Amino acid sequence: MGEIFYATIYDIEDMTCFSTCVEKFHANCYSFSGAVVYAHYLLRQKPFRVMWFGQSVLSEYDGLNDFSETSDLLGISAYVQNDDFLLDNVETPNEDSRAKLQFIRENSQRWRSINIINKEIEYFNFENFNYENLNYDKKRSVLYSGFLLNHTKKLAINLTDYLQRSSSMFGPKGDIFGAIDLIPVLTETGGGADMAFLDGISWDTTEDLAEQWRGDSLQIVDEPPTDYQIIKCCFANIWGRAIACRSLYGVDSFNYILGDKNGNRYECAKLSHIYYERGPRRQVRVKIADNIITFTAEVAPNGDGA
Repeated sequence: MGEIFYATIYDIEDMTCFSTCVEKFHANCYSFSGAVVYAHYLLRQKPFRVMWFGQSVLSEYDGLNDFSETSDLLGISAYVQNDDFLLDNVETPNEDSRAKLQFIRENSQRWRSINIINKEIEYFNFENFNYENLNYDKKRSVLYSGFLLNHTKKLAINLTDYLQRSSSMFGPKGDIFGAIDLIPVLTETGGGADMAFLDGISWDTTEDLAEQWRGDSLQIVDEPPTDYQIIKCCFANIWGRAIACRSLYGVDSFNYILGDKNGNRYECAKLSHIYYERGPRRQVRVKIADNIITFTAEVAPNGDGA
């Protein structure tokens, strides 16, 4: 069935939160996904901590071992208030994990839920809004302007730059423009990005950033503080990005997809699903036969990943 995730946006100062089920990570991690819209709306109002929480943390043996920060444990408690079955049935012989579970249980009832339904519709100027169609409408997307700040680590990401690097095409016909959003990947608790990148990644993808901002204090602003470091960030699936680059930049004389306006070929890589390591650098060639278009990722000359 696959792991189920919850998007949890929370403030540990006033103990308010918004938490919603997003099903499987790779089903609702896009610029046009409902939970992403909620997250972007809230982060444009004030700082919040964010955790795209996977249930396996509470269902696997000692899954809490990787969670030591109080802010992370509070984030889990904000989620479990919506799922008492998991909370009541988790047991572990590990003393440290038992203490963490007790902390989570004690804090799960302290939260006050944030009601934002419909507010984000007006904020992002969505017209004829229909929740059932949100994931399939090309006009539904968050704004990629300003900067995503990490107040905990004093880092910033230029959202316009992120979209330029990560823009992709989705949907059954490959005609829905958008991106894998950076917030779910940065804040997930493990395993979600693996599924989003199952087929491979664009060469620009910064997969090492996955999971690194979970539970941190985030905010979206027009300009970053002068003492924050601006970092490059990109999350793009191999084929979604390939389709977008073909549409944006075309192909060269050998039918290889171009990756920019300067005539450089689009490059990508497959990921090892055991060690999460990159394979050789690849380029994508387009082939058309009997009106059927196929993409083939071929190992590039000297494609040793260097």
